[in-house]
Amino acid sequence: MVRRRALMGFATAIVLSFAAQTYAGGVTCKSTNGVHKRTASDGSNCLARSDGHGTAKAKASGGGSAQTFVTTGGKSSSFASNQAMSEAESETKGKSTAHASDPGSNAFVDADQNGVATVNATGGSTANVTALGNCNATGMATGGSTVNANCEASGSFVHATATNGGEADGSDTAAPTCTPNGGTATVRSSGGNCG
Repeated sequence: MVRRRALMGFATAIVLSFAAQTYAGGVTCKSTNGVHKRTASDGSNCLARSDGHGTAKAKASGGGSAQTFVTTGGKSSSFASNQAMSEAESETKGKSTAHASDPGSNAFVDADQNGVATVNATGGSTANVTALGNCNATGMATGGSTVNANCEASGSFVHATATNGGEADGSDTAAPTCTPNGGTATVRSSGGNCG
């Protein structure tokens, strides 16, 4: 009987240990209807909101903050780590994914009308990407860079990348601008190329 109690105590300790590690290591929120939000002991927080017609998923760790907002058949995922902030939104069957890591990094993405948008910001960078029509937009910013990529016209595309302090701004309706600032900046889009 003593051995059985000892084993049960050991098993309970292991389960609690794993539960604490998972909780301390970050949080995950998922919603197909309503709001789901959580905060971890390391300061990470997530929020996922859906109107009941799409899937919203957010995951945060290391003090990061991740949010997703989905309506009318959209699908969004947001991931934030190491004190970064990310937000993904989607409407009308749009698909969006946001990744952000490292202090000072901010990633925002929005997809609408079957658009597909993906953003990645690391190393204290800021990236904003929108696909507000049946188009494709991507943005990647690293090392304190800034990226803006926006499309609306059906079938159009915008892909913007910046590194080490560079700034890249792209659109499917206007000429892009690329300012390396000692790093790199590149845009490939229906509206033109630079970098």
